[in-house]
Amino acid sequence: MATPLIDSRLSDLLGETRLVMLGSQLLLGLQYRAAFAQTFDSLPPAFKTLDAAALLLILATTALLLGTPALHRIADDGHASVAMVHRASFHLKLALLPFALAFGLDAAIGFVRPVGPWGAGLAGGAFVLGAGFAWYGFPMLIARQSPEEPMQDKQLPLETRIVQSLTELRVIVPGAQALFGFQFTAVLTQSFATLPPSSKAVHLASLAAVALSVILLIAPAAFHRLTVHGNAEQRVLDYTGKVMLWALGFLALGMTGDAYVTVRKIAGSEALALVATAGVAAGFILMLYVLPLWARSRR
Repeated sequence: MATPLIDSRLSDLLGETRLVMLGSQLLLGLQYRAAFAQTFDSLPPAFKTLDAAALLLILATTALLLGTPALHRIADDGHASVAMVHRASFHLKLALLPFALAFGLDAAIGFVRPVGPWGAGLAGGAFVLGAGFAWYGFPMLIARQSPEEPMQDKQLPLETRIVQSLTELRVIVPGAQALFGFQFTAVLTQSFATLPPSSKAVHLASLAAVALSVILLIAPAAFHRLTVHGNAEQRVLDYTGKVMLWALGFLALGMTGDAYVTVRKIAGSEALALVATAGVAAGFILMLYVLPLWARSRR
């Protein structure tokens, strides 16, 4: 009876990862967009810095969440393994921490005009504590003390692997959707016209990368319908896996490029923007490719 448990555990994990990504997509889009708002420059300097910090935190959340479909495709080829469930579960639990911090920082920025810096700081701290209790404290208080039920690795049927690959695509799409919305509207703002030429070029390159990612993320649905008429075939899974990994790369490239543009606009320092961008790029490379390839080599 222990063996079938891993099927539902993996499906639940992918669904929960998608849920958190949907929750973080709003913050992801807002973080990029906030720096281009007309009234952003009138914020206290400390709160501008908080906005840059919140952007980096929500990017850390996104990298951790996107690491799950990459790990599943590269390390396990869509099958169910105990190592995959444990590592992806760790990614999800860890991702909630920067998410909570970014949520609190954004709350503080939102409160600074009505209640002032001190009131905004208290409000932001209250939101961080509330999220921490709801996401960590309360679940741990009522967690069962009994040992975890045993699981075993399992080779999943082709139909199940195709369904799960489509679920993984739905994990990735919200991040691309939020970023593409910002990239499109940013070009129409007055702030964009004041950016240095290099920042404009990086933004347009990032927009192209995210547009390619969106095209690739939708391609498996068209392939499944038009090529095999919705049937479950191995080539559908192979095509989806390859396209997904390319889409993740282009999406990470777009997020990294616009992190450079946004941090440079907020901080007014190209050097600081480059340092932050290097950290973002390293995080995405680690989560999307290095760790999955390392896990695959250990199988």
